[in-house]
Amino acid sequence: MKQPEANQHPYQHHQHLPPIVVHNLRLRYPQSGRVVLRGVNLELKRGEVKLLLGPSGTGKSSLALTLNGLIPHHMEGEIRGEVLVNGRSTASTGVPWLTTQVGMVFQDPDAQIATLNVEDEVAFGMENLCVPPDEMPSRIRGALERVGLSGTEDRNPEALSGGQKQRLVLASVLAMGPAVLVLDEPTANLDPAGTSDFFALLAQLKQEGFSILIIEHKLDELIAHVDTIEVLDWSGRIALSGPTREVLAHHYEEVDRLGVWMPQVTELVARLRQCGVRLDTFPLTVEEAVRSIDEAILRLAPAPAHRHGDGRVRAVPGGSPSAAVSAGDAPAAVQVEHLSYSYPDGTLALDGACMNVRRGDFYALVGPNGSGKTTLARHLIGLARPQQGRVCVLGRDIAHVHPADLSSTIGYVFQNPEHQFVTLSVYDELAFSLRARGLPEHIIRQRVEPLLEEFGLQEHREVNPFTLSQGQKRRLSVATMLALEPQILVLDEPTFGQDRQSTENIMNHLHRLNDGGVTIIIITHDMKLVAEHAITVGVMLAGRLAFEGPVDALFANQHLIRQAHLDVPPVLAVGRALSERYAGLAPAMSADRLCNELCAYLAINPRAASSTA
Repeated sequence: MKQPEANQHPYQHHQHLPPIVVHNLRLRYPQSGRVVLRGVNLELKRGEVKLLLGPSGTGKSSLALTLNGLIPHHMEGEIRGEVLVNGRSTASTGVPWLTTQVGMVFQDPDAQIATLNVEDEVAFGMENLCVPPDEMPSRIRGALERVGLSGTEDRNPEALSGGQKQRLVLASVLAMGPAVLVLDEPTANLDPAGTSDFFALLAQLKQEGFSILIIEHKLDELIAHVDTIEVLDWSGRIALSGPTREVLAHHYEEVDRLGVWMPQVTELVARLRQCGVRLDTFPLTVEEAVRSIDEAILRLAPAPAHRHGDGRVRAVPGGSPSAAVSAGDAPAAVQVEHLSYSYPDGTLALDGACMNVRRGDFYALVGPNGSGKTTLARHLIGLARPQQGRVCVLGRDIAHVHPADLSSTIGYVFQNPEHQFVTLSVYDELAFSLRARGLPEHIIRQRVEPLLEEFGLQEHREVNPFTLSQGQKRRLSVATMLALEPQILVLDEPTFGQDRQSTENIMNHLHRLNDGGVTIIIITHDMKLVAEHAITVGVMLAGRLAFEGPVDALFANQHLIRQAHLDVPPVLAVGRALSERYAGLAPAMSADRLCNELCAYLAINPRAASSTA
């Protein structure tokens, strides 16, 4: 292929440009001096869905912000190279025109909502673009209908669920008429049901011909709709690029080394490969995986595989890897008795909630957006006072415990990390509470330095916490609370916005604390996290706990799973489907455990096979 001459843009004379072309893009933030992107080349074709992967802090969001001119026009950044939108350079084109071509949806819908009325919110962007008033009503109706929000025109956005808010933001963007959508972790704040609805909407938009670039960690449902993948590495360069199945099938190890999330089905297939079990095709979805593994079992089983003739679901052992370690009859760490609470606007958040967390438990609190999880957690640390009922921590009614005494017993990591930052450097943030307790500086250093290293914050020690990436802010907020070494630790979405490696670091640290006797309570929408790490799970519905018990008991309760809008981890769904076909094959909660189950069924020694693979 002939290379372009020096200084000649390779697309300069091309008459059919892709909607987005990024050519040799280099981005540097002058305030910090950090070079974020180095020589990035990327195309987004018409009607294409492209997934942008990469570890936290490698410039994914920065790249997204260059695609409609927010960098450099509204956010400071030095750019070399070129970003073209429908053939026009973003550097020399105004943001108003660019927003009609490229619509942006960020991870936090509240950060994009500006009005007190759904209809006004959809109109807001068009008003800024001076869209003629007589065009607006039809555009508003069309945008709301497209995202499934018809009939909500007069509602206050604050009254919408998290998923509805995100769809409202998308409707506001669609009303401005772009054919390209750039989505930066749009499901980060959504419960499983909201996530499924949003991905279904993306599939519809793809069919309508929209070009979509998405940054996302939740890949299990999304991956079937993705055409191509771009992978950013730590240097800010595109390390891998290509069709979805090709990248995952042929470059799994390279992507895995970067520590990013991949679909659970992909993880399972990779584990099977390492154990010498080769599949005829490379599956991406649960259905494809069941079909491929079924064929492999029939081909590889040492004796004729025994299928269930009636196809009935059997009761089989399951459970998380921690399920063997139970809090049992240990005394209560946290007891909530008939707790009720209403907000000043009359919203009933808690309605007679009861909760019992044993000392040493690893407890997950789950449930749909708006079910009362965070309100309950705020009561545990005294940020909200019971209007009815009571809360006891380590046997003491917190109504009679001094706040300083309570804070030394139970720590809390907020859902929004910025709500707990109080200093101007990462090091000082970690040291702040330790200094407040009067610890000498050499002891503070002994606690802070390992946390900086473990959570990948060493090079940011002097950086203002508010300038960190979202993933780095989350890691700092978790590390700050871990430095205090509380007896009970409550974490609201501890792995929110984290890549796989960061999530593993956080969870490994929590397990070390738990092994040392610290009671862990996590609030999460990530059911894979629950399946692989929790001992006990509580399910919130309409302000009260509808279920409290072992993790495997929850996943066996299909009615409650549907009622609470939860989901079953894909690897568990694969295992269940196979266990219906083959006697003696039990489902499992993680890719590693299901791989071991399959190897045992096929009489394969996974260690021996992996050592010779």
